[in-house]
Amino acid sequence: MAIPLSEKPDEQDIGHRHGHQVNGHADESVNGHGQVNGISNGTTSLINGNGLTGHLDDGPAIEIPIRETPMGTTRPFKVIFMGMGASGINFAYKLSRELENVELTIYEKNDEIGGTWFENKYPGCACDIPSVCYQYSWQRKPDWTHYYSGSKEIWEYFKQVSDSNQLGKYVKLKHRIVRAEWLDDEGKWKVTVVRNNGRDPDDTFDDYADLFIHGGGVLNNWKWPEIKGLSSFEGPRLHTANWDEKVDLHGKKVLVIGAGSSGVQVVPAIIDQVDRLFVVARSPTWITAGFAPAYAGPNGANFAYSEATKQRFRDDPTFYLWYCKAIESELSVRFKMIVLDTPENKEARAFSLQEMRRKLARKPELMDKLIPTDFGVGCRRPTPGNGFLEALTHDKTTVLTENLQEITPNGFIGPDGQHHEVDVVICATGFDTSFRPQFPIISNGRNLQDEYASDLVGYLGLSVPEVPNYFIFVGPYGPLGHGSLVPMVEAYTNYVVQVIKKMQVEDIKKIQVKRSVAQDFTRHADRYLKRTVWSGPCSSWFKAGSVSRKPVCWPGSRIHYLSMLQTPRYEDFDLEYLSGSRFNFLGNGFHAREYDGRDLTWYYSLLDGQDKQPESFPPPLY
Repeated sequence: MAIPLSEKPDEQDIGHRHGHQVNGHADESVNGHGQVNGISNGTTSLINGNGLTGHLDDGPAIEIPIRETPMGTTRPFKVIFMGMGASGINFAYKLSRELENVELTIYEKNDEIGGTWFENKYPGCACDIPSVCYQYSWQRKPDWTHYYSGSKEIWEYFKQVSDSNQLGKYVKLKHRIVRAEWLDDEGKWKVTVVRNNGRDPDDTFDDYADLFIHGGGVLNNWKWPEIKGLSSFEGPRLHTANWDEKVDLHGKKVLVIGAGSSGVQVVPAIIDQVDRLFVVARSPTWITAGFAPAYAGPNGANFAYSEATKQRFRDDPTFYLWYCKAIESELSVRFKMIVLDTPENKEARAFSLQEMRRKLARKPELMDKLIPTDFGVGCRRPTPGNGFLEALTHDKTTVLTENLQEITPNGFIGPDGQHHEVDVVICATGFDTSFRPQFPIISNGRNLQDEYASDLVGYLGLSVPEVPNYFIFVGPYGPLGHGSLVPMVEAYTNYVVQVIKKMQVEDIKKIQVKRSVAQDFTRHADRYLKRTVWSGPCSSWFKAGSVSRKPVCWPGSRIHYLSMLQTPRYEDFDLEYLSGSRFNFLGNGFHAREYDGRDLTWYYSLLDGQDKQPESFPPPLY
C-alpha cells in the first residue's frame, strides 16, 4: 500500500487510519501491510520533504505523510467513565484542570451521585476509616462531625464537592451501561447504555470513546443470600445495600443474617429499638477497634469533634493538615500487622483475642463459635464493631452459628428445627466481590466476564491483559486490604491522566497490557501474598467470599503501592499508533509551545513561576 506523497491528510484523517502494532523490540521495520514488526536485521529509512518511507529489504515501501501540526498538539479524545462515586468525582475534577481537548461522559446508574454512600443507608452505616482520611487532598473538610462519619455525612461531602466544582455537567444520571465492545479498526469503545430503566425503546443507545474506565468500584453489586424460602417471607425483607427507610423496627422481632462489615454496624444500631433479635453469624471473624485507634476515643470508640476543634481546623489549615497526616501515617504502618509472624501481627492477634473474650464474657459459649482459631487478624478485612459483641450478649439477642433450615412466611426454622416468628428479615450479606463485570466487555474476540470464572490475572489493580484502552478503579490486585481508598483513587487518576496525555500527544491509537507482563506480575503477587494473613483459610471479599480462592490484594503496603503508581511503565504495554510511525508525533518540526504563548525559554527557569512568554524584555544594557 502506498500513500501519494502529495497527500497531506489533516489530523482528523490521520486519527481514523488503521493503527500499526508496535511489539516492543528495539529494531523495527514496516512491512507491506503497514504492520510494524520487530526484526533483528537493519533497515533503511529515507526522509523527504513530505513523509517517511520505510523499506523492508525485499518488500514494497509505504509512505507515511508527516503530520502537519506542531509536536505537542493534543488530538481530540473522548473518555467514558462508569460511575459517579468517589472515583468519578475525582476523575472529573482532575480532568477539568489538567487535560485539554478531552470530552468526558460519566454514566451513573443511580438518580444521584455518591456511589456506595448514596446506596447504603441502613442504620449504623458508617465508614471504618477516620473521616479526615476519607476525603480528597484537594478539598478537605475541616468540620467533620465525628471521628468515624456516618454514610449520610460522607455522601453530603461528596455531593458538596461535586456541586462546588460544577462536576455535574459531566454526568448522566439514571444511565446504566449494559455492554461495551472494542472496535479494533476504529480504535474506539462502543458502549451500550440504557437510560431511565429502559422505559422507552429509544432509551437504549450506543456511545463511542477512545478510553473506557470502569469506575463502579467493588461494593456495588449486592446479592440476596441463598436460603430456602427467603422469597416466601411475607413481612419486610431488607438488604443493607437496598434499605427501605420507611420500615419501622421499634418493638419488632427481627432476624439479621450476616456478621460482616454491615452486620456488625446494623446490629448495635437497632438493638435498643427491637423487641427480640436473632443474629445468624456462621463464620468466625475478628471484631476489632476501628482503623487508626490511637486518635480515636477510649478503646477505639467513635467520638464527636468539639466545636472548638472544628474551628481550629478551619482557622489553621496547616495544623489541620498535620493532624490528617498523623492519622494517615497510622493507617499506613498497619501493613506490618498483615505480614505473618511479625511482632505487629502477633500483637494484633493477642490484643483482639483479649478484647473479644472480655466483651463476650456474659455469654462465654459464643467464644468458641465467633473467635477465629485458624486465621489471623486481617485475613478478612478487620471488622470494627463498636457495640456489636456487647449487643450479641444482650438478653434479647439469640445468636445462631449454623445455617438456617428455612425461611417461612412468618419466621424461620433454626438449625435445631425449631420455628421462630419474626416481623422483619434483614440480610447483611454483602456484595459480589468477584470483580467480574456485571455486563459483557468484548475485546479481541473474547468476553472479559468469562475470564473471571477461572484463575484471575491482573495488572497493578488497574487493568487486565489484552484489553485495549481500558482501566479499572479498583481492579484485581488493588489496594483493598488496609487504609482509605480515597488516596488510591487519586493515584489511579494521576496515572490514567498521564496515559491520556501521552495518547493525545503521541498519536497512540491503542494501549493494552501485555499478557506476559500481567502473568509475571500475578505470579509474583500470588507468591508474596502467601506470606500475609490474607492467604489464611477464611472467607473474605478479598477472595470473592470463598475459602478456596486466592486473595487478590496488592502484594505490599500502601506506600509500596502509591510509589508504584507514580509513573506508568510503558514497557509493560503493547502500543499501536494512528499513523504507523511511532515518531510521526514529531510533526512539522515545531513545538506547540512556539504558538500557544508558553515561555520559549522555560529551560532557563520561569519568571514568577509562570510558564508564560514575557510580554516585554529589558532594553539593551551596556
